[in-house]
Amino acid sequence: MRTWRRSGAGAKDAPPLWLLPVLALLVGWGAGCEGPQAPQAPGGGRELALDYAVFVDAIEPILQERGCSASACHGNQGSGELLLTGGLNPEADFTAVGGHVTPWEASASPLLRKPLAQAAGGDVHGGGDVFLDTSDADYRTLLQWLSAGSTP
Repeated sequence: MRTWRRSGAGAKDAPPLWLLPVLALLVGWGAGCEGPQAPQAPGGGRELALDYAVFVDAIEPILQERGCSASACHGNQGSGELLLTGGLNPEADFTAVGGHVTPWEASASPLLRKPLAQAAGGDVHGGGDVFLDTSDADYRTLLQWLSAGSTP
């Protein structure tokens, strides 16, 4: 498991979300064999300990099968603040996804709310509706992974 902190107090207490994956990659490269790391946000916050093995085995395949890592979406040049390699670099994808998690409330994470249909409570997403509602099996898998990684 990889652990980092994100502040829940507001954007002024933490770096912008788009900056976290970049910083994490830089920190990860300097850390040698320790795997993907993300910087600790100023001010602390709730600990996030997402399971990397589950990401590789269950989450990355969902992102690929649903087209999220396609070059027209979040792959290659990327779209929005999420840049995915499509499985070419799972550690980078893991770090990038970690920047789209709300540790204090997994279901409020942009990783879940953006692809969820607005009619089901999701946010506006340029890529359209990936999940029609919260009963979708892949949505539930993502939610379970995020919930397991969020600790009080």
